[in-house]
Amino acid sequence: MRPQIGKEKILEAALHLFAQNGFHTTSVNEIAVRAGVSKGLLYNYFDSKEEVLVTIIEQASEQMFEIARTLMSHGTYKERLGHFLDHYMNSLETHKTYFSFQLSLLFQPSLKQYVQKLLHRRIDYILQLTTEMFRKAGCEAPEQMARRFVCELDGVAVQVLSEFPGFPLHEVREQLFLNYRSVGT
Repeated sequence: MRPQIGKEKILEAALHLFAQNGFHTTSVNEIAVRAGVSKGLLYNYFDSKEEVLVTIIEQASEQMFEIARTLMSHGTYKERLGHFLDHYMNSLETHKTYFSFQLSLLFQPSLKQYVQKLLHRRIDYILQLTTEMFRKAGCEAPEQMARRFVCELDGVAVQVLSEFPGFPLHEVREQLFLNYRSVGT
């Protein structure tokens, strides 16, 4: 087994188990069994279960940073906004397990020490890029507009993750685009 494959299998198994059973009730042994690796290999990559958790969040943050960077890509404001919304909505659909798990982390005080700094770094970065996008679009109050935009995205995420049957994700994406396409013009 190539080294990175073993590490990826551990992270995938841990994410699944953490999301399904909770962080505290999941054991390192369960993670190793689900990943199909030995506990020794797991400990070769990670010093603790907490380090596995932090690595999962760091990887997800990098994915969100990539999505957020589409806000500053080339093209018109409307093109960048559309690309960002497409990537964000697609990510909600394809990484539902992670986002559900992340949402649960926010309500576990015992895990705050491990995740709060990482999650704050992510939201600060997204707010910075959305503020800059709205500023370049000519918005009068770009910081407030960015905060509102991010809050609306968070609301969409909660709705999707709550698994409301028939949630109209694509229609909501289109409505967000229509609401924000003329900002500053």
